[in-house]
Amino acid sequence: MKVTKGFVLFFISWLVAVYFGIGFVTKASFPPKSDLLIGDALFVGLTLFFLFLPFFDKIKIGSWIELERKVDEARKEAAAAKDELREFKAEVRNTVSVISSNNVSPQFNIHLADMLRQQGEKVDQNLDQKGRAKAEEVTKELQADDDVNFALAKVRIEIERLLRMILGRSFMVSTSGRPRFLSINSMFDQLVQQEPSLAFLREPMRNVLSVCNAAVHAQIIAPEQAGEALKLGALIIAAFKQHPGAQAEATGPE
Repeated sequence: MKVTKGFVLFFISWLVAVYFGIGFVTKASFPPKSDLLIGDALFVGLTLFFLFLPFFDKIKIGSWIELERKVDEARKEAAAAKDELREFKAEVRNTVSVISSNNVSPQFNIHLADMLRQQGEKVDQNLDQKGRAKAEEVTKELQADDDVNFALAKVRIEIERLLRMILGRSFMVSTSGRPRFLSINSMFDQLVQQEPSLAFLREPMRNVLSVCNAAVHAQIIAPEQAGEALKLGALIIAAFKQHPGAQAEATGPE
């Protein structure tokens, strides 16, 4: 049996409630005498308080003590923050790698291009004939753009747009009650919870977004690396377009 924080709170609260309840019964006897009931009302109040404590979302005593218990919301917000931090670290890591490869050696770009190509082959194997046709169509439209950085930016925008469309929402409500926009990784994690079969897109998507983010920040991307990123991005877009939550479109990314 897995012991959770909620179970511990229930156990401790009810244990204290039983303690005060026994104390009241010991002093007032059972049934309680009327002359002792008023004097020992504190025992009754404490017993009821700790008995119902696990069911309270907010406890406020006067204007100087206010306790809130919103564990699930806090965990979701913390998980979203971790995802955004992971995405930021990946972006920084890719930016540093691209700068280093431009100044030191071109071999890193070649290696990354090979990795993108291999991941593209795996994604292609998970698509049906219709999905492959859509991927080829999107690839042609992306490669037709003279500005490679702009084409990579469109890949990122389209992936994010499709995720928001599939999930039907783009933000979550934080514990403070304010709407908070979800990162791409957070939205993808939610999608995988609904559709575990799409988990194979996790690493390919992160690698493509890493290249796209570098392009958005005006970093120099090797032509071979950019070309493979566009192809892999088109495959990911095609996979998302096949999801029932995404509207069928005749064109690729806008």
